[in-house]
Amino acid sequence: MDQITESITWHHYLEVAEQASQSARYVDAEKLYQKALSEAKLCQEDTSSERADMLGRLGDLYKTQSWFPEALETYSSMLALCEEKFGPDSVQAASALSRLGLVYRAQGKYAEGERFLSRALDNYTKSGDNSLVVAETMENLADFYRAHGKYAQAEPLFQKALEMRETVMGKEHPSIGSNLTSLALLYHGSGKYQAAEPLYARALKIAEENWGKEHASVAIVLNYQGELYRMMGDYATAEPIYWRALKIRQKQLGIDHPSTAQSLSNLALLFHLQSKYHQAEPLYQALLDLRIKDWGPSHMHVAERLNSLAEVLRDQGKFSEAEPLYWRALTITQENQGPDHPSVTRALRTLAELYEEQENFEEADRLYRWGLGLSEKSLGSEHPDVAELMSKYNALQRKMHLDDEDFDGHEELHQLE
Repeated sequence: MDQITESITWHHYLEVAEQASQSARYVDAEKLYQKALSEAKLCQEDTSSERADMLGRLGDLYKTQSWFPEALETYSSMLALCEEKFGPDSVQAASALSRLGLVYRAQGKYAEGERFLSRALDNYTKSGDNSLVVAETMENLADFYRAHGKYAQAEPLFQKALEMRETVMGKEHPSIGSNLTSLALLYHGSGKYQAAEPLYARALKIAEENWGKEHASVAIVLNYQGELYRMMGDYATAEPIYWRALKIRQKQLGIDHPSTAQSLSNLALLFHLQSKYHQAEPLYQALLDLRIKDWGPSHMHVAERLNSLAEVLRDQGKFSEAEPLYWRALTITQENQGPDHPSVTRALRTLAELYEEQENFEEADRLYRWGLGLSEKSLGSEHPDVAELMSKYNALQRKMHLDDEDFDGHEELHQLE
């Protein structure tokens, strides 16, 4: 077979593999990529660059399907090839490093993810590359830092990536909106609300102009914007924003969609914070019904909504209505997390506080003691949560007119039923 025929052969397999991948025929695509790689490796010409690219595409295929071990193996082969042929500091190696970092992050292996993404960015920086792939790497690393509270490290990366995209694509390009939102979220999460506010406004304008005012993407930005104003304590501004996001999501996604439920939750919390219980209560009830429908009656998401509804009932003094909801949430938590999990302790504390408010000190005492026994067992007697719970228990004893000098809470714990 001559050199021209060899080239045509692997190019043909690659072309067909791409078509299969785009059609989501992943099994066919995998076999064709493997065949293209084998044929390219047999060529007399140097196909290192092409093989590295094919390994990247094959790894992407695995990552799309969440086949992480296969993706890691393929990307590692890509990295080895690139380091051998182009050098460890090359942009080709950077592409492999970036892909590896994202797979590790998807698996929750954050230390490895950070290490590979940092190495990829170093390579790009050394090369002087200012393309959008560099901006994307910056954003991936910055997003990692933001998720782990490393705001000082994330901020300059987000800013530089945004500048690069604006230079290449223009300040009003549709894709800029997501970058503005990412930087706004960073400021939002670090408490720099005034810096986040104009970025959300720009992102919203771009989304509306490019996708229309009732597009689901517009609701995403509105949701973040509403959250910002809520956290700033500007409830009057937040409310119509939340309502608009909810209406868009109901229309575009349906009442049962998780994003619609999120908007309902946001509004319910906003009303709750303002003591608008008559508005918060039906929304919490609707959310509870949705969670039961989606996840079944015994899922932890249901326990969360039971607690939310119970809280708003309790704040209205509807103790008899709140009580069974708290107990249901406790039972679900025990079933899902186990009887000794710290979440069980938190549920017991909430119930104890409810009974204490009703001056049912005997039942409150029993629940506090139960919670203390569990928390000391799971967290240790020196844990801050245990100390706080003990403080509440001791305060209850004073309410019950026990002599503080004769009372030793720790000794009492050993007498639990």
